Amino acid sequence: MRLKAMGAYGTHDATHNLTGYLIDDRVAVDCGTMSSKLTLAQQSKIEAVFITHAHADHTRDLPHLVLNRFHQNVKPLTIIAWDEVLDELMVHYFNGRVWPDFQNIISPTTHKPAIRYRPLFPGRKATVDGITYTAIPVDHTVPAAGAIVEIDGQAIVFTGDTGPTAAIWRKVNRTENVKAIVTEASFPNDYQDLANVSGHLTPHTFECEIKKIDVDAPVYASHRKLPYERKIESEIRNIRDRRARILVEKQYTF
Repeated sequence: MRLKAMGAYGTHDATHNLTGYLIDDRVAVDCGTMSSKLTLAQQSKIEAVFITHAHADHTRDLPHLVLNRFHQNVKPLTIIAWDEVLDELMVHYFNGRVWPDFQNIISPTTHKPAIRYRPLFPGRKATVDGITYTAIPVDHTVPAAGAIVEIDGQAIVFTGDTGPTAAIWRKVNRTENVKAIVTEASFPNDYQDLANVSGHLTPHTFECEIKKIDVDAPVYASHRKLPYERKIESEIRNIRDRRARILVEKQYTF
């Protein structure tokens, strides 16, 4: 299983990219950075996108990915999310005002819509094109659900944005062959109050979350906010748990 961190930050500049992950070149998890870093040929290989929540740093490139695929000879892109998150995407993004409603526009190339929606319900597995997804609500300021993505007997876990949470870890602890967990640490420890009110983790609460996890797999901190990157990374390196890792923008193989 190959995981490419297209973007590992909660803000961006010329050298840091918004949150987005690509598994085996065919499944995206969040879409803050995707079309802006991929060729049209690479975008055409993506079959599905799981969206953890509707905030712009996780969805910025999704409208452009959909538009690019609309003009290609590819099957509809499946947008997968907790049903409450899908509602937000349809109401606030693909509503015919902010962006076209591509579910109801027929591509001149394929004579099909460019997208199809697949709502998920908490804790229930759903298989799309041979890949299994389980959505688990997490604790953020808007409807948000992490994902357990299972391919060929291996699993990767993504929380998306979250503060201290519990349900997803209970599910992870019952999941076989978890290869990696990607969660977040958005602010340094001295911004704990801000993290609490905005539904995020600091290295301190990231460490507390790791203690809830029984599986022996690397736990990556993503979504670091600029300009706190170096301080957050230093604080994560001081965590006395060998599973604690810093997610960087590169490809991982598990």
